[in-house]
Amino acid sequence: MSTSSASTRGVDAGPGDDAGAGSVETATDRAPRWLVVALWAAIGVGFVVALVALAKPRWYPILDLAQTEMRLRDVFTAHPPLIGLPGRIGTFQHQGSHPGPLSFWALAPLYRLYGSSAWAMQAATATLNAIALGLCLVIARRRGGAPLLWGVAAVLAVVTYFFGPSVLTQAWNPYLPMTWFLVFALGAWSVLCDDVALLPLTAFAACFCLQTHISYLGLVGGLSAVVLAWVVWSLWRRPGALGPHAGRWIGLAAVIAVATWIPPVVQELSSSEGNLTLLWRHFTDPPEVAIGMRHGLDVFLVHLNPARLLWPRDGVTGAVWPGVLLVLAWCASAIVAVRLRVRPLVALDAVLAVALVLGLYSVASIFGFVWYYLMLWAWILNALLLFATLWAVVVVVARRGAGPRRVALDVATIVCVVVVTVYLTGFAVDAATVEPPTPRVSAALGVLTRPTIRAIDRGTVPGGGRDGKYQVTIVDTMSINAPGYGLVSELERAGIHAGFPPIFSAIVRAKRIVTKQEATAVIHYASGKDIAVWRAKPGAVEVAHVDLRTPAERRESARLLAEARRLLRKAGRQDLVTNLADNVFTTTFRPDVPVPVQRILLRVLDLGAQASVFVGPASEAQL
Repeated sequence: MSTSSASTRGVDAGPGDDAGAGSVETATDRAPRWLVVALWAAIGVGFVVALVALAKPRWYPILDLAQTEMRLRDVFTAHPPLIGLPGRIGTFQHQGSHPGPLSFWALAPLYRLYGSSAWAMQAATATLNAIALGLCLVIARRRGGAPLLWGVAAVLAVVTYFFGPSVLTQAWNPYLPMTWFLVFALGAWSVLCDDVALLPLTAFAACFCLQTHISYLGLVGGLSAVVLAWVVWSLWRRPGALGPHAGRWIGLAAVIAVATWIPPVVQELSSSEGNLTLLWRHFTDPPEVAIGMRHGLDVFLVHLNPARLLWPRDGVTGAVWPGVLLVLAWCASAIVAVRLRVRPLVALDAVLAVALVLGLYSVASIFGFVWYYLMLWAWILNALLLFATLWAVVVVVARRGAGPRRVALDVATIVCVVVVTVYLTGFAVDAATVEPPTPRVSAALGVLTRPTIRAIDRGTVPGGGRDGKYQVTIVDTMSINAPGYGLVSELERAGIHAGFPPIFSAIVRAKRIVTKQEATAVIHYASGKDIAVWRAKPGAVEVAHVDLRTPAERRESARLLAEARRLLRKAGRQDLVTNLADNVFTTTFRPDVPVPVQRILLRVLDLGAQASVFVGPASEAQL
């Protein structure tokens, strides 16, 4: 796992040498290009297999994924998206979004290329992730020879298998930055190795992470400041250290950073309540108390458990001692790297040291329910800590002489080859049976959508057919209006003008708002007791109904809900019983819900519920 050129010079250097001081190795010292291409292709196999498996049956995106696809359609229009996807920021009527639209802009060309379908969004996501992983290999080649390239490839293989084909084909904004965070981390490492030519790519990756999900703000923002400080200090105190064309790369990175932030700045300046202002208010005056340093440390250390990474298991609870051991082992390896003056490894350790401090602060600052997706970047730090620690072990063995050095390099390379082979094979095998997210809810939405479109086309329901404007209203007792967003997206895909009431203005774009005055009819998604309410409404036509549960599953769902209500009453939480009647999802993920009740409700959510779609007169539209 050591390297030739800079890293091999680190192995061979004496105590007084500045090992690996050069910015980029010579072409003869680097790993061959064909090896980069071959490894990139090997990573791509699993993605191709996943996309074949996902091609059928047709997938119907819901909630955030439906909103993402609608924004992808907007990119090449006169009114492209200027900010990111709505998040748990602010209130429902004053909801903030993640900072920027860069993920939409990056996905949109690929989405169009693949046919602008729901599957095309999955294909675009897979392609974007494969590009990021390939760029990591390119960066590794710049840092050293074949052993280092295989080492980084092993990191990529482990991380790819850990996250899995379902996650890496989903255009969900917490998932999209993960591989680009790897690009950013390796790019930051390279800049600290004086490879300033990678500064533009590092800047793009940083902006992609920062804009796509706010959970990367502290980590990526802080590391970006360190990289910038290094570049400024090098220009001031180390003339020529960054190479003869440093100004060109620094200028290009600045252009990329400025250009990618123009859209959110435009939205901020042109809106009565800018999104950046909403973000500032929300995080400087949070609505809940943060989990704090002690709880945050426990959660962070759970994510640094190497066993969970190597034998994939996600989660925010569990043993912390394996994470402690990994951090201690890495600290010892960092001391070795400094004492032996292996500059490339010291630079990587510097990036990881800063990342650990910033990561801990980020986790400790979480408030509300501790969702697993708020610290997905921690698994990547886990893999990089392992990589850096094992690299130091190889260096120590290699310092014992020419023979041990060769053996150490060969053994490390063989181990990495085995890891790459095993984990990429596992990724491809898993990809063969991958399913889209929430397949049961997706299937139910498909059952509801198709007859709704047919009814509108036949003109057998209020609204005026395709010439009408339909306001979509929702009463969803199971989730947070997830199928409703999917319904609007599918109606829009079919060319039907449909949108939400003005109360959704903070969540969806203005073009997808239909006021009571504009509506020629209402399309209503009903679940639970609301189905009977709408069946009794004069002029309302039930165009579709679905309940994918078997009779046994319906009985199980009723029994579990009764048990959840009993446990909540026993705990003196009548308020939660009332909340449960309104919405199962929001009750399930409240921090004050007892764990046994939460487990019961998770099963209820898996089972789903019955739902119907009605088309009614415009008088039913909401203000």
